[in-house]
Amino acid sequence: MTKIIDKNMLSLRPIKKEDFSVIEEWLNKDYIKKWYGEPEEWLSEIRNDSGDFGWLNHYIVLYQDMPIGFCQYYDCSKTPPGFEWDSEPKGTFCIDYLIGQEFFLKKGLGSVIVQQLCSLIFKQENPVQIIADPVPENIDSIKLLERNGFTLDPTSGLYKMKIK
Repeated sequence: MTKIIDKNMLSLRPIKKEDFSVIEEWLNKDYIKKWYGEPEEWLSEIRNDSGDFGWLNHYIVLYQDMPIGFCQYYDCSKTPPGFEWDSEPKGTFCIDYLIGQEFFLKKGLGSVIVQQLCSLIFKQENPVQIIADPVPENIDSIKLLERNGFTLDPTSGLYKMKIK
């Protein structure tokens, strides 16, 4: 019997130190490493070991209070130079997201995560656009972004949701 997933049971909460071990576990899974690369850089940013990453806003994705994923957003104007979004206007925010529990993959929850994360940005910031920078081979993520109003900017290679 297939368990029905209630998308209304999904929520985001700020990460806590207690979450670091489960995030590390997720980042070491092959299907995540394929798109995110080696986990140590991500973990250093999430833990903010150097104190240089206070501009990142990290969240745990919960399903019925159980951690199933991770997401973050940040103001692109606060990142170090050298990224695709360097020439984007002030008020540009970038998002990243993953589902770390395999059972919850391919159930439409990625769209809910993106919707909730964008909603959070609308409430807490004053965005002119929200962008994502998926690996071009990550077709599932690209389709998810397109279903949620993001379009490819062929010049930058970024997926953008313009705010009117």
